[in-house]
Amino acid sequence: QSRNHISHTLIISPPRCGKTTLLRDVIRQLSNGREGIPGVTVGVVDERSELAGSWQGVPQNDLGMRTDILDGCLKAVGMLMLLRSMAPDVVAVDELGDREDTTALEQVLKCGCSVLATVHGGSYEELSRKRFLQPLLQAGAFQRYLVLKHCDGTFFVEQVRDGDGQLLASGLACCA
Repeated sequence: QSRNHISHTLIISPPRCGKTTLLRDVIRQLSNGREGIPGVTVGVVDERSELAGSWQGVPQNDLGMRTDILDGCLKAVGMLMLLRSMAPDVVAVDELGDREDTTALEQVLKCGCSVLATVHGGSYEELSRKRFLQPLLQAGAFQRYLVLKHCDGTFFVEQVRDGDGQLLASGLACCA
């Protein structure tokens, strides 16, 4: 992965299956980099203070040394603010929820930033029934889809799909 090769990724799962936790960890790793892979600037719109866990404006969770956080800011407004003022390599948002979010995300995609986002859903197939996501799905905006599940208290990536929805990898079948 290089600055120009971070896939636009949508993380899908029902509530309480690890979307936010996974997104937080990916943000930190991209921001800090690691041996042989330089870190990149990440802009985070943390509408409900769930990613950074900010308290009195101070992030309580480590999102990396190259991460800028807009705390308590509406996602749609914050994404556009990041583009205008912070020049991020990656824009990350948690829980896309309406057409305003996806309209702003379309602008981010036009500016050359990579996108990391999450959305509530039980499966990849369920996305097609979410009207607010239709423009992004039809445009092939995402290059990777990660579907998370939980089973007996264990959380895992059940599926990895490409931008066309083709299954690239499959995890555990659900436990009985």
